[in-house]
Amino acid sequence: MTDKRETKSHADDGAILACSGIERRFGGIVAVTGVDFVIHPKEIFGLVGPNGSGKTTLTNAITGFYPPNVGTVRLAGNDITGTAPHKVAKLGVARTFQNLALFNGMSVLDNILLGRHIHMNPGVLRTALYWWAAQREEIENRKVVEEVIEFLQLESIRHEMVDGLPIGLKKRVELARALVAEPQMLILDEPMAGMNQEEKGYMSRFILDARAERGVSVLLIEHHMDVIIGICDRMLALNYGEMIASGIPREVVKDPRVIEAYVGGAHD
Repeated sequence: MTDKRETKSHADDGAILACSGIERRFGGIVAVTGVDFVIHPKEIFGLVGPNGSGKTTLTNAITGFYPPNVGTVRLAGNDITGTAPHKVAKLGVARTFQNLALFNGMSVLDNILLGRHIHMNPGVLRTALYWWAAQREEIENRKVVEEVIEFLQLESIRHEMVDGLPIGLKKRVELARALVAEPQMLILDEPMAGMNQEEKGYMSRFILDARAERGVSVLLIEHHMDVIIGICDRMLALNYGEMIASGIPREVVKDPRVIEAYVGGAHD
């Protein structure tokens, strides 16, 4: 039996991410309402729901793109509600997008390097002192990028343009760009979309390894229930912007409300 809401007894002490009473409206339309959940250190937390159920709206509320009208978002105990997206990123939240946000006409390496921008300190003075400070910074940034390229097994395509890559590799490049930011909280918006079974297997393994080896917590938005069941510790299901079930994935997917939400079809 799953609960519609996370109870107050499920304390958010020590949580990496804690959302309480999140509501987001667009004019007279309530896109998300009454959403409560916490994500613990090194936890992979699944977020599911039909198209139009509020998953992306909730993610945008967390990351500051569309701050909640009601409710609070806490990161490692600190209130970040309404914080600008670039500041949320600097606080340790990295995100991939449902629609690929890679830069065509640029190489795999250059796309990944862009993920280090939050750790860079540009400026006229710094440029003038390149051989003393900026060069050292560039070496450090390159070191992190090279580690992630090796971690995600992208060495053989590092100099290829991203334009011609298959979807599975493009998604891996986007994951690499998120990981080089060295986040404590990683939000993945449908990272398996468009993938075949083999590609999904690779991506699932990389997400598990990122948790184990890099210590990240993960909010995974995904339509593939086999992936959610296979790698998530807990999950939350939304429908029409409201929580309908939460808990252990194998139990949540059996909840009649979740089954009805998916059998009933998408509702954009």
